[in-house]
Amino acid sequence: QKNLLITSIIVLILYYFFSFLISFTMLTKAVANNDSVSLKNYINEDDLRNSFSKDFYEFSSNLIRFMDKKIKIKSESIELTGELSSTFLKKLFLKISNNISEDFSNTETMLYFYLNSNEIKIYLNKSFSHFGKYSFEKYLLQKKQILKINRNIEVNSNNVSTKEEKENILSNLPLRIQSRFKSINYFFLISPIHFKMDVNHQNIRFIVILKFNGFVWKVQKIKIPYSELINLKDISLDD
Repeated sequence: QKNLLITSIIVLILYYFFSFLISFTMLTKAVANNDSVSLKNYINEDDLRNSFSKDFYEFSSNLIRFMDKKIKIKSESIELTGELSSTFLKKLFLKISNNISEDFSNTETMLYFYLNSNEIKIYLNKSFSHFGKYSFEKYLLQKKQILKINRNIEVNSNNVSTKEEKENILSNLPLRIQSRFKSINYFFLISPIHFKMDVNHQNIRFIVILKFNGFVWKVQKIKIPYSELINLKDISLDD
């Protein structure tokens, strides 16, 4: 009976270890292969959405004390100026937080900003300037229109590759996965079912927390350094 207990403990430890290894490898593969469908299997969308909303609302609420609350709306026939109240800004930031959390918890959006992390601050600033009436779809549409004007080319917002490009991605997949491992600064357990990783990607530091649900490990939280990405001077509330 004692041997059976020891064997059971060893099996559980191995299961625990290999479940993480397999989950993390498949998660990394989905990211490296830009596979939003497979990525969904390793994302806890509800928890991720809530954490994005909470983190961004806390950050944006702190901006109220420092940001310029003056607003100027100008058109061909009218020009209005005024100052936004703190109450209005809190409601505005709550709306922006909800919209951003919906976008960032979507795997297609996540992969896009993973590949184009330098555009996160552009998207956030546009969310401010449009008073929360903004979305990732609008961001892609505006970018597509700008690129059409400047380059007169079609932009594939879903990053669909040609057959040759897909073959190249698959052939380089092991190296791409290896590069994801190298981008990790450190990782450790913060509880029996939570694993924390500190990752550097495109000169931006992200904190990723995975949660074990008994079968697989899923991303529960991604902490974005908003204070480093958003400069008060870049936030415009003018129309």
